Amino acid sequence: MPSTRTLPALLAATILVSIVGCGDAAPSAQPIPRIVVEGSRARDYKSLDELAEKSNAVLVVKPTGTQSAVPLPQRNGGTPESAPTLLVQVEVVRILSGSVSDDVINIVSPGIDENTGKLALLNGGPYIVFVAPAMYAANDPVGGYVIVGGPTGLFASRGAQDVFERVDSESSLLPAEVSLNATKFPKITKTEEQLLNEGP
Repeated sequence: MPSTRTLPALLAATILVSIVGCGDAAPSAQPIPRIVVEGSRARDYKSLDELAEKSNAVLVVKPTGTQSAVPLPQRNGGTPESAPTLLVQVEVVRILSGSVSDDVINIVSPGIDENTGKLALLNGGPYIVFVAPAMYAANDPVGGYVIVGGPTGLFASRGAQDVFERVDSESSLLPAEVSLNATKFPKITKTEEQLLNEGP
């Protein structure tokens, strides 16, 4: 007759396997950032190709939860009272096109996420971003990157494995969602240096 001493251990192992198995399920849905853009826009983007024309990379990124601030330099009219440029740190999970300088980069936050009251891209994700070098003027870099078109070049995961939803509700001509498996992302044709030479 088998010993009953092994039953608790067997039961515990069965429960553990069940818990681990649940971890493979699709993650629960999460709200995408809600960013309100005040004032007029410098440009409206109507396609992923147009976003790519102003980008040096298309990336999948994941926030690290770290933020920083860059004071406005005096040469650009900065004073102690000037608002700084607010950046969030992200890990580059995958490069879809183009290139960036490192595996961990700083991106200018496109605004406040009204869902959280915090800087957009400070948490949540992963995100797909179209990025260009952040700059005050031609050949005058801030350091780090900016999302092309502010929230326009930002797509957020709701928890699905490969589907990312457009964050900018005003850019209705852009795809409502993109997929890592199904979307053909445009080829990046410009380097950071070229974009810096062109200016904002």
